[in-house]
Amino acid sequence: MKAIPHLRLKGRTMFRRAYPRGEWDALIERLSTEHELLYLSDEDGIERNKPQLDLAREICDEVPVVYEAGVRFAPNVIDAIIAGAEKVSVGTATLADLDELRGAFKLSENIILKADYRDGILGSDASLGGRAFIDLSRDALDIGVGEMVVPRALATEASRAKEELGFTLGVFAPKAEESRMADLGFDYIVTEDLGSIDSDE
Repeated sequence: MKAIPHLRLKGRTMFRRAYPRGEWDALIERLSTEHELLYLSDEDGIERNKPQLDLAREICDEVPVVYEAGVRFAPNVIDAIIAGAEKVSVGTATLADLDELRGAFKLSENIILKADYRDGILGSDASLGGRAFIDLSRDALDIGVGEMVVPRALATEASRAKEELGFTLGVFAPKAEESRMADLGFDYIVTEDLGSIDSDE
């Protein structure tokens, strides 16, 4: 099982743009030498629809990245691909509906569906939110999306869906649970948050 480190970007606004340059350069250097792949969550893109594409590009130039930029509509995938992402993670909490996932997949086959979860699968549309993971998985597979990632809370349900339907499956979980997740049949674990890069202004 592959372990993929998770990094979050957050905190930039119109008034706060600078990041600590030395800290940023050191982080980029460490990522490029220590990891083969990185999961990058752009909190500004996810929460405010303002992804930090310039910073994502800097990271993508150094290490292959799965980039979660807060895709809401199919064309948003192009921004993440142009930034250099190897794959784009599309979360159910930000995605408008399954038709947008279909459109995103037409633009790039390098799509991962991320099931966002809080007392049930989150989604702004009934085609996404409040559904059983296996049903959402079937719809994603019908579109052509063959890779999904879930939070630890969905691990058992997602494992059963993978066993029945056959697709690539990742999980957000602590590194200490890697062997348990491997036993459940997960292909990779997104783990050990490296922290966030906050503005210094």
